[in-house]
Amino acid sequence: MHVLILDDDEELGEIMQPVLAKYGMDLKLAFTPTSAFEQLEKDRFDVLLLDMMLPELDGMTVCRTIRASDKPYAQIPIVALTARAELTERIVALESGIDDFVAKPVEMRELVARLGAVVRRRRAEAVQDVAVPDVAVSATAELELSAAQMTARFAGYVVNLTELEMQIVKVLADAHGKTVSRAEILEQIGYAQQNDPAMIDTIIYRVRQKFRDQGLQPDFIKTLRSQGYRIETRN
Repeated sequence: MHVLILDDDEELGEIMQPVLAKYGMDLKLAFTPTSAFEQLEKDRFDVLLLDMMLPELDGMTVCRTIRASDKPYAQIPIVALTARAELTERIVALESGIDDFVAKPVEMRELVARLGAVVRRRRAEAVQDVAVPDVAVSATAELELSAAQMTARFAGYVVNLTELEMQIVKVLADAHGKTVSRAEILEQIGYAQQNDPAMIDTIIYRVRQKFRDQGLQPDFIKTLRSQGYRIETRN
C-alpha cells in the first residue's frame, strides 16, 4: 500500500516510516501542501494521511481542493490526523471529503487498521458502485429523495441535503418503516469505525431543522429511545 502523509511535523513522518513498512506500507513524506500536490501529480497513492492543523493551509482546505479537482487523485481516501475531536468539526470534515480520523498522538496499530479499512471501503465502492443512485427515489407515500438534485420532498416541502444527510435519510427510507439503530446507520453509510452515535443524532437534528425552517414539523422522522430512528410510512 502506497501512503502519502502531509504533515509539517518531520519527526512524526520519520517515526512512522519504518513502523508502517513492517505492515507492507510504503510511506512518502510531504511537509507542505505544495509538496503534497506535486507528489500526487507524479505518483499514485492508495491513501493520504492529512494533518488538519497545517500552518500555511489548513487540512480542510486541502481536502476540499483535492475533492474539487478533476485530477485522478480527486477520490483518494483521506484519513485526517487531528488533536481536535469536536463532533461538529468531524461532521464538517466528513462532508468536506474526509474518510476517517486518527487522533494525535497516533497509536500505530489503530492507524494501520484505519488505513486498511478506508482503502478497502473505497475499492469496494468503486467495484460495486454503492453510491446513492442519481435518480429520484420514492421513499414513502409522501417522502421523495432526489440524489440528482440532493433534495428531500415531504408534504410539498423541499429541502436541500448534504451528501451525508442524503445517505442517512435514504438508509431510513429504505428500511420501509422499520427502526434502524445508530450503529446500523453508521455501518450502512460506511462509518462504522467512527463508533460515534452522536454523529447520527446531530445530522438527523439538522435534517429536521431544515424542514422546520420551511414551516413543517418533521414528525415523520421518529426517534425511538435507546433503539434508533425510523421514517413513518402510510399503511
